[in-house]
Amino acid sequence: MNCYACANEATSQCKRCGRPYCDAHGDALCAECLKPASALPSYTLYRGSLLALLVGTAFALWLLVRPPGGSDESSPVVLPQLEEATATATVEAPTSTPSRLTTPTPAATATPTSREYVVQEGDTLYGIAESLKPPDKNLVDFVREIAQLNSLGDPESAVLRPGQTLIIP
Repeated sequence: MNCYACANEATSQCKRCGRPYCDAHGDALCAECLKPASALPSYTLYRGSLLALLVGTAFALWLLVRPPGGSDESSPVVLPQLEEATATATVEAPTSTPSRLTTPTPAATATPTSREYVVQEGDTLYGIAESLKPPDKNLVDFVREIAQLNSLGDPESAVLRPGQTLIIP
């Protein structure tokens, strides 16, 4: 068996790469493995490390931007569609204008256990509901109750203005 670098007979085999070498081309390892460039990790190791960093970063971002919710289930939160509030039209007694109707509005009555909340800058309906939700209520149901009680319509598209007062059940 000859040395990988010359025609001399090999006296040892490199423990790292397995090349046969003579005394002139290595000591404990061959001369190729002793070069500083071969001390660097392989390209495959770099690629694997970068892939692991990318996956870790994507997971961390997902944890930061996932929707809030107290659900312990592994399934995604599905918000049910709200039924349209039933509105009743009332007819005013005839006055100077004979056929004047008031606009239909859903009844918004506050129960004795309700409280008021003044909307602050940056508040969302889900954020308000999450901070004021009783422990025995579901977040989605509580948001729906707030939206119905305050005639906000669809909770997903409800627009809150700073200074607006909400009735919280």
